Amino acid sequence: MLLTSKFALLACSVLAASVDQAFARERWLERDGRAVYLYPRRFGQEQPAVLEKIRTACPGEVCGVLAGQAVTPLLAAQPECSQQDHADAIIDASKQFDAATQELMIAAAVEYRQVEKNTPPDFTTNPPTNRNSVFCQKAPKNPQLNGLVQAQDPANDPNIFFDPAKKASVRKGTQANTSPFNGAVAQPSPETPVETPQETEPILIETPSATDCAASTVTVTVTAAATATASDPAVTVIVGDDAATAAPPAATTPATAPAGADFGSCTVPEIEFAAGFDNRKETSFQPTDKQSFNHGSAQNIAIITRFICDTLTNSCKANQAAKDLCAQAQTAALAAASQTGAQADAFNAAFGITTTFSTVAVIDNQGRVVSAGAAPVAPVASVVSQTPPASTPAVSSGIGSFGKCSVPEIEFAAGFDNRKETSFQPVDKASFNHGSAQNIDIITQFICDTLTNSCAADATAKATCKTAQSAASAATKGSGAQADAFNQVFGITTNFASVQQIDNQGRVVGAVQAPAAPATTTAAAPTTAAAPVATATQASNVSGNLQTFQGALGNVVAPVVTAAGNGQFQVAGNASFNNVRNAVVRSCDVQNNQCANAANASGNKNGFTVSACNAQQAQCIAAAGN
Repeated sequence: MLLTSKFALLACSVLAASVDQAFARERWLERDGRAVYLYPRRFGQEQPAVLEKIRTACPGEVCGVLAGQAVTPLLAAQPECSQQDHADAIIDASKQFDAATQELMIAAAVEYRQVEKNTPPDFTTNPPTNRNSVFCQKAPKNPQLNGLVQAQDPANDPNIFFDPAKKASVRKGTQANTSPFNGAVAQPSPETPVETPQETEPILIETPSATDCAASTVTVTVTAAATATASDPAVTVIVGDDAATAAPPAATTPATAPAGADFGSCTVPEIEFAAGFDNRKETSFQPTDKQSFNHGSAQNIAIITRFICDTLTNSCKANQAAKDLCAQAQTAALAAASQTGAQADAFNAAFGITTTFSTVAVIDNQGRVVSAGAAPVAPVASVVSQTPPASTPAVSSGIGSFGKCSVPEIEFAAGFDNRKETSFQPVDKASFNHGSAQNIDIITQFICDTLTNSCAADATAKATCKTAQSAASAATKGSGAQADAFNQVFGITTNFASVQQIDNQGRVVGAVQAPAAPATTTAAAPTTAAAPVATATQASNVSGNLQTFQGALGNVVAPVVTAAGNGQFQVAGNASFNNVRNAVVRSCDVQNNQCANAANASGNKNGFTVSACNAQQAQCIAAAGN
């Protein structure tokens, strides 16, 4: 029996070793801003470094036990929410310690929530398919975890996930947990619209199905979600591959509930239309207020309108007049030109909201303009003006021909690849597929090598890239000015120098810089008027403002906080509080909500992302003190 047992153990060891050898994957590791040796990625993943941070975050046995328990939730067979649940447990345990220890434990929990979870390859395919881990669909217990999900290996097939509940592969879109915070999926009734690809689209990266019809909402990006109101400014920014044909739609007029219609706990329904939602290339529709109507984007507006009208009954507790009005809006949207912004305009008009999404050019999922929008109206204000990266395959303006690749461009921001710190990455991942790095030299070297290895660029383009490398290295290390210097050599003007540097603890490095014009390329979108929001300076100049935080990503500032008398403190356009810190924190939350809405509307490009908004929120709350 002993010999047999030893032989079985030896056989298992050999098999395990052979699996590691057969399916190891490699990618660049970076430490202190420098590229270091390659290391193997295995589905039997080594313990992440954050476990040691958990172990040493607090004295005594508490953190030792938490660190030991942190291994199991990362295993492939564990339920989809086990990792989030354990991060919540770490934060709960931190409340018994002093403020400094709490900060360490919360930081460790936030980092732990975002580490990669083990997923085994699918060995039923040849070659085996590298799979992603499914996402938790419930809200975290603690607000510090709002909006956070686990990392996915970029080498995985983006459309295939491993579901531990089924112990099998599932395709993206076939169930809700293949996307973050998508809610539960309901099987459609025969009349439920199913999104189908346009006939002009030869290839779909992801084929949407009836599972676009999500039936519940779970997670929002702010700690005080109930503060959102219909008067919160909604901003739409168009992102597309042809800025000249995609004029920004007019910002919507804040709506009040039509006479007799009561929308209960929800805002007045509204839909927006643009490219870039949920990282799509194509134009699509989505609800403007994701707190009231938490549904992802869809090319078929009927999916969104059905979800909104169902939510009025299921969650909002709206009255019959509101439901009847929504049904009328559904009909109006279907009567407009299919898959154009005119459908969103028709839906919104039923609720007394005037929008001009009909001016937005229709773009397919290959980034090609299918049809131009209606005649552009006068340019309108927007929170951020963005343009797509240069995408002309070849240029003869003295910088060379880039073969089958786009003109190189680098962006700088916090939040890339779930980082807290600011870092650099290529703008066009299709041409230059590399993750983010704090050291821009890693990115510039990769881009210049790719011009030779993959793009078939000419000698002039390669020489231009070398010049751009030198220019980036000569600029202030670790700052957005390095990206600006690199881009400028290719004739692309950006303003990443105005992006505040942040370290890997989410802390501002140096003084907060005054807001500057958002990063934009020389092939700029139509000129817009000044943004209809107060600047940071304007907010700070309001007499008696107790909100001292100056950050203003996307020109969205924290609302003014003033003493209201009787020991209360008022947040402008929001609630009043008996405690000044609570009022200031609420102001931070409102700013974060509006910032995230604007970032989502702009397609999370050029450093203006939801992750960057979340990092700013943490700074704002920290500035509020204890």
